[in-house]
Amino acid sequence: MTTMNRSTVMGVFADDAQAQQAMNDLQQAGFSSDQIRYSVRRGGSGITDSLENLGLPEQEATFYNQEFEAGRTVVMVMTNDRQQEAYDILRRYGGYDFNGQAAQAGGYASTPASTQTADYTSTATGTEVEDAQRLKLREEQLQVQKQPVETGEVRLRKDVVEEQKSIDVPVTHEEVYIERRPGSGQPSDAPIGESETYRIPVREEQVTTSKQTVETGEVAIGKQPVQETQTVSDTVRREEAHIEQEGDVDVQGTDGESISG
Repeated sequence: MTTMNRSTVMGVFADDAQAQQAMNDLQQAGFSSDQIRYSVRRGGSGITDSLENLGLPEQEATFYNQEFEAGRTVVMVMTNDRQQEAYDILRRYGGYDFNGQAAQAGGYASTPASTQTADYTSTATGTEVEDAQRLKLREEQLQVQKQPVETGEVRLRKDVVEEQKSIDVPVTHEEVYIERRPGSGQPSDAPIGESETYRIPVREEQVTTSKQTVETGEVAIGKQPVQETQTVSDTVRREEAHIEQEGDVDVQGTDGESISG
């Protein structure tokens, strides 16, 4: 892909849907919307001036403008340190650039993205590898979400309970007693036969009850979070690459070891 000031990667797509997929993949990889720009032909003027203002040489700007005028989508990624990653994503969805087209056609005449041969720099040898194809491996990763659910409730209420209580209370009552005592034997002027009556009131203490409400205590209720660890499990899938060989073919592994067919 073309780079400008070592910070911009360009790609051309014959299929706008593939361009959209490439831009979605770029955003999922962490490139922001401000870093991604694209132009698709829907009327209006060309994009030559805009590209030259961004620093493209005239020949390259003309190439991308011709691709744009032909109805193809032009995607540009601004990045200071992830050019190779952006290049790989654009290439993955069929994107091509000025350098690739010029090398194949001797100029900048365009050909469909589906007919482009894949080329990339080998990180192992630093040389250009042609006719290389990439098999992307993916896997499912287990993600966990938490949400609060109601598992029950606790109610605190009070009831009135009646019970019989007894209290021992000391009380006093009066009793009448009679005591006979001997007389003095002295003469008395009181005539016999007159009656006398003496009245002695007798009393006793009687018990009455009354009730008073007093606070005897309180019961508090509340809730607090308690953290525990739960183990969750599920089945996930992943992709593995397998090499199938026919005939006498040598396959070079990533560690440099030769695999014979």
